[in-house]
Parts: sequence; structure tokens; C-alpha cells
Amino acid sequence: MKLPRIALCLALIPALAHSAPLSKEHKILFFGKDDRVLEKPERAPWRSVGQLETRSRTICTGTLVAPDVVLTAGHCFVDEKGRFDPATSFTVGLWGDEYTALSRIKEVQVDKAFLKGLIRKRDGLYIPPRIAPRDFAFVRLATPLGNSQGTVPVFSGDAQALKTLLARQNWTITQGGYPVDDQRHLRAHHGCKATALRGDGRLTHRCDTLEGNSGSPIFVIDAKGQATIVAVQSSAPPAARRKLEDNMSVSAPVFQKALQAFIAKSAKK
Repeated sequence: MKLPRIALCLALIPALAHSAPLSKEHKILFFGKDDRVLEKPERAPWRSVGQLETRSRTICTGTLVAPDVVLTAGHCFVDEKGRFDPATSFTVGLWGDEYTALSRIKEVQVDKAFLKGLIRKRDGLYIPPRIAPRDFAFVRLATPLGNSQGTVPVFSGDAQALKTLLARQNWTITQGGYPVDDQRHLRAHHGCKATALRGDGRLTHRCDTLEGNSGSPIFVIDAKGQATIVAVQSSAPPAARRKLEDNMSVSAPVFQKALQAFIAKSAKK
């Protein structure tokens, strides 16, 4: 799936169904150089980070935030024609040809305003800025993998509290997921920088991301090594605009209440 960019619209980081070598464009998308490192998903928080696959074989990254709930990006479930593309599986502990566990998907919830606001054109699907902050989704698993893999807490404060937290951390964050150039191994960028928390709730940053990282967690990790999700990865500019724009994520204050309602609904079943 390729979602091109036009004025006033957002170019998403799509996911492909196979690994691919780094292209010249990919290399330009890195901030100076590729600072990603391999991160074996056998310890927290990485053992809670996994790979989502949809019916059309789109690949995204997601994180266990409750025993049976995964947090990811909304555009992962929309195909090139704007149709809903349901998730089929979520895999954790993926490392080469091995993995720890896999679950089928029971339910996917994508923000209704996000789906309604998509613009369909001949050359692709566009996400206008007015709905870009709604690019998040929640996935319910048939098997509660979080009971064995653990879950990662999501920041529960408002935007001002998040700014305070980021300032206390010197705006240093960590991101990790399953990128297009190596979809069988988890790669993380430690100590990258958040650059601004926008008024609409989007958090800009300079972590090295590629296709496949859509929906991946943006963590703040404290002095004790405890990780908290503060945002989910959404998009990157085209290579031609890399020097002008940072990467984009959706911050936790935007979706926290909706996420808690989705988790609570699961507990009642």
C-alpha cells in the first residue's frame, strides 16, 4: 500500500508484505544515519511489542497494553481503495523464523472520524490534517497474550502533563518495531528526540522509522528502566522533505480515554 503526499495531506508510513533492502529514499529518511539497533524481544518492554498482519497482508507494529488489547495505528486497516482491511493475526517474540506466540484477532476499532475523513483519489488515499490526530486503533485478541508477555502502561495524563514529562526526560524517547527492511527482527532507536507536542495532539520526533513501523510504540523510559507509551507512530514525510519535516506520531492524551473504554468493554465480556 502506498499513500502519496500532496499539499495539506499526510503521507503515511505504509507496510509491505515482504522484507526489502534499504533504498536510497529509505536512507534519506534516517536522520543523518541509521541509528537503529536489533532488539531481541525477550525482555520488557520489547516482549510486549509484536507484528500485526491484515487480510491483504499489510504489516504493522503494535503493543500489548492489556492482556487481550493491542495499540496500533488506524491507517494499518485501510486498503488502497479506502476499504476496511481487517487484521488477521498478532505475533509476539518474532525473531527470524521463530516466534513466542500468535493470536487471531477478534475485533479492530478504528476511530470513526478518521475513516469518514479519508479522501480517495485516483493515485491513492489521502489523510487530511484535520483527521491525522485520529490515526490510532485498538485490536482485541482471541488469546490474551499479555498474560504471558506482559503489557506496557500508556501515559494517562493530559497534554500539559506530557510536556512536563518530556521536559524532565530532556525530550528523549525510544521507538521500536518491525521495519520493511527486516520484518523478521525488531529494531529500536534508543535515545532519539521528540521535537514538539502540537496543539492537535501530534508528537513530532526524530526516531529512525520506515514502512512497517506504523503503529509502533514511542516510549519514555525512566531511570529504573520502566517504559511508558507516550505516543504511537503514524507517518513520515517523503524523502524530498526530510530536512523540512520530522516524523509524526499521535500522543497518548488523544486516545487514552477511548483506549480505556475499549479495555473496559473487554473486561465486561
